Amino acid sequence: MKITALEAQQRQTARRNIFVDGAFVLALDDELVLEYGLYVGREISQTELDEWRGADLFQRELDNALTFLTYRPRSREEVRQHMQKRKASPALTEQVVAKLEEMGVLSDQQFAEFWVENREQFNPRSARALGAELWKKGVDRETIEATVAPERDQERALEAARKRLRSVEQADYQTFRKRLGDFLLRRGFGYAVASATVRQLWEELHQERPEDDESEAGD
Repeated sequence: MKITALEAQQRQTARRNIFVDGAFVLALDDELVLEYGLYVGREISQTELDEWRGADLFQRELDNALTFLTYRPRSREEVRQHMQKRKASPALTEQVVAKLEEMGVLSDQQFAEFWVENREQFNPRSARALGAELWKKGVDRETIEATVAPERDQERALEAARKRLRSVEQADYQTFRKRLGDFLLRRGFGYAVASATVRQLWEELHQERPEDDESEAGD
């Protein structure tokens, strides 16, 4: 078999159509054409053709995965699921994942740090809730435990509750406690953290202890 033509594609000028014995057989990026030393008149084998097809498929899937990563950091499992939807084989998927890790653009640790930081800034929730979210994203327990920092739950609860204060700041204490406490419980915070947060914010707003605290102190 012999390469009889290398023609630039009209829509993708960085790719070339490869013709063998007068018939189109595949298209390759210019980089691969140079890497494999392709030129008109070169004798080739079927084994080489199969190798080039595999290299082209890998590069296209790698480029797609890189585009997928431009929107936000991803976990390895998210990349695997994305490629599964594209019908990529398990073997090719793992090759792409390994290459992305080698390039330093795919890391479950970096993803977990991004996820926690983003939640804390825009949508605070408890370490337990954060851990559950990361687990669903395919992050392993060791990475989760090293990232979510349960000791910061009180800080997170305060930040979450402050974002809701406008809706309850005019309410009486019982309503204030009910709405804000339930909100924090739904965010995964424990009862003790939620109660302490509600009391602290009530005192900050009204410069007084809530009535239930005063009665408890007198018992």
